[in-house]
Amino acid sequence: MYQNEENKLKDYQQKVEQLPVPDDRLDDAILTGMKRARGKHKRAYKKWFIPLTAAAVLILSFVMTVRVSSVMAGHIASIPGMDRIVELIRDDRGLQKAVENDYMEAIGVSRSRDGVIITIDSAIQDEQGLVIFYTVEIPEPVRDPFFAVSDLLDENGESVDASYSTGTDLDADPESTLLTGSANFFFEDGYSPGRELTVVFGDRQNQHAFEGEIEIPITLSTEKAGTQTYELNKTVSIEEQELTIKEVNISPIRVSVELIPDPSNEKKILAYEAMKMTDESGEEWKQAAHGLTSTGDAEARTVYFESSYFDMPESLSLIIGKVQAVEQEHEAVTVDTDTGKVISAPEDSGITFTSIDRLGIELEINRADFGYSLFSQATDADGKTVDIPSAGYRSYDGKSMMDFRFESSSYQNPLTLEFAFYPAWIESDEVIRIYE
Repeated sequence: MYQNEENKLKDYQQKVEQLPVPDDRLDDAILTGMKRARGKHKRAYKKWFIPLTAAAVLILSFVMTVRVSSVMAGHIASIPGMDRIVELIRDDRGLQKAVENDYMEAIGVSRSRDGVIITIDSAIQDEQGLVIFYTVEIPEPVRDPFFAVSDLLDENGESVDASYSTGTDLDADPESTLLTGSANFFFEDGYSPGRELTVVFGDRQNQHAFEGEIEIPITLSTEKAGTQTYELNKTVSIEEQELTIKEVNISPIRVSVELIPDPSNEKKILAYEAMKMTDESGEEWKQAAHGLTSTGDAEARTVYFESSYFDMPESLSLIIGKVQAVEQEHEAVTVDTDTGKVISAPEDSGITFTSIDRLGIELEINRADFGYSLFSQATDADGKTVDIPSAGYRSYDGKSMMDFRFESSSYQNPLTLEFAFYPAWIESDEVIRIYE
C-alpha cells in the first residue's frame, strides 16, 4: 500500500546523500550573518535542568527501534516541494536522517497578502523544539529575496517561549519568484506550546513585498518523539579553567550539550567554536549549522549538534576543543562617546578603536576573518541598556573591521560594552564519554 511513498523517500535519501557538505559552510554562514544582519534571534532562556529518564542501555534500545506510523510516511511522500526542503537541510545530518526515517509531518496551509503567497509545507517537532518549512511565492523578483518568520503564537495568541532563527535559503536565485525557507525554534526547558499555533510573517527587510503581517494557523500532530537524556556532571580543565558538562540531550531535531563554567575561573568562557561529538570509529557529528548554534550566556550555555537520534552509534564522546575566553577583569570595554575616548579595555587584545561617537563605534581586529560580533548591547552610566540592532563586518588586508550602531543616542556616558565574543582562545583535547 505504501510502496509508492517508500520509493519516493528512497529518492529523497539518494538526493540527500549526493549533496555536498563543505567544511567551511558554518564559517561562511557566520560571516554572512555579520554582513547582512539576517535572521531573528529571540532569547528567552533561564536555567537548564532536565531530569534523567532511564538507564543508558534502555535508552539506546528504545532509540534504535523508534519509527513513526505508516500514515506519517504517506504524508511525507505527499509534501509539495520536498526537493527544495532536501536542499535546505543539506548541511544538517540530523534533519536529513529525520526525513529519511519518515519523521516529518505535512502541513500544507497557505495565506496571501498583496499577491504574496506563503505556505507552511511541513514541520518536524520533538520535546526540545520545532522546525517549520515554508514556501514563499512572490509576484516578481525582489532585490534581496529573504522572507522570515517574525513570531510564533500559541493557542492563546501569546508568543512562544523560545529562541529561534529563521530565513529563506541564502543560495536562492535572486531572480526566482519561488523561495523556500525554514524557522528553527528552541523551546525553554519543559515548555510545550501545544498543537494549535500561528506562524507570523512580517515584511521586516523593507522590501515592501506586502503590507502588515501574514498569519498562518497550523495544527501539529500529537505524535512526538521523546528526548533521551544522559546525565554526566563531568568536570574538565581547559588550561586551568574548569568546565562542567552537565548533561547531553538527544532528540530527533538536535543534540544539546549543557555546559556550566566554574564561576571562580580567572577567565570568562564566551564561545565554544570547535566542539566535536564523535563515535567509536571517529566519525563526527558537527555543531549545528541549521539555526542557532548555542543559547544561554557565560554562566550556563547550551551548545547544539546535529542529531544522532536515528543513527545512534555504539558509543558517543565529546571533545571541547578550542573556546573563546577573556580575563574576567577585562570582560568589557568602557568608552565615552562624547569625547571619543576609550576609558578601559583589555591590553594586547589586538583590538583598535578607529571611531567612537554617540551613534556608534568602529574598530578593527588584528586578525583576518574574525566573523563574530564582539558586542550585542551596551549599558550606560545609569544602568540602562542601549541596544545594538545592527553590526557591519568586512575583512581587509589581514584585519577584521566592524562597526556597531546604537539604537538610540539618548543615554548617559560612559558606555560599558560587555564582550559576547573575543579574539583569544584556550583549548582542551580531553575526551568525555557520553555513553559506551
